[in-house]
Amino acid sequence: MIRPLLFLLPPETAHHAALAALRLARRTRLTSLVVGRDLLVESPRLQQRVAGIEFGNPVGLGAGFDKNAKCFVDMAAVGFGFVEVGTVTALAQPGNPKPRLFRLPADRALINRMGFNNDGAAAVAKRLQATPSPVPLGVNLGRSKVRSNDEATDDYLESLEQLWMYASYLTINVSSPNTPELRALQAPERLVPLL
Repeated sequence: MIRPLLFLLPPETAHHAALAALRLARRTRLTSLVVGRDLLVESPRLQQRVAGIEFGNPVGLGAGFDKNAKCFVDMAAVGFGFVEVGTVTALAQPGNPKPRLFRLPADRALINRMGFNNDGAAAVAKRLQATPSPVPLGVNLGRSKVRSNDEATDDYLESLEQLWMYASYLTINVSSPNTPELRALQAPERLVPLL
């Protein structure tokens, strides 16, 4: 029922509409009425302990859905055992020009050329400080587009210093094809010093 309505909108607009609906549902307490407890499965069989982190269940939401830490609590409310926000860069950035998200209906897929659009580490840190996560929270860190790979370590550290205290774990993103030269950081001579 909702999918056909969302498909009337451009993909990125549909994504923003979904985020807004989640936030509205939390504010009006509709999440518990619509979802109830059906998706909130609690079972010792599903619990996992990984790297000292307790996961209520092993199904999580990866980075990209909630880039700016605006609805991670809502994702926990619908049953995710962990949520990863981001990708977050040290500096706020608009990402690539629109359109940058494309549907492939026959393949039931999307092409993502977003380019790390996000509000920046300082804004995300304020949101995370204001709302503790009810589930383990990952923060995905990327390099700011306006900074070169030679500045990457300082750029990642700038984000890290603002966000580490809110994260259960951190992901260092060096794989996006949408940030110029970012994947060059995967080379051992670049990656080892970065980590």
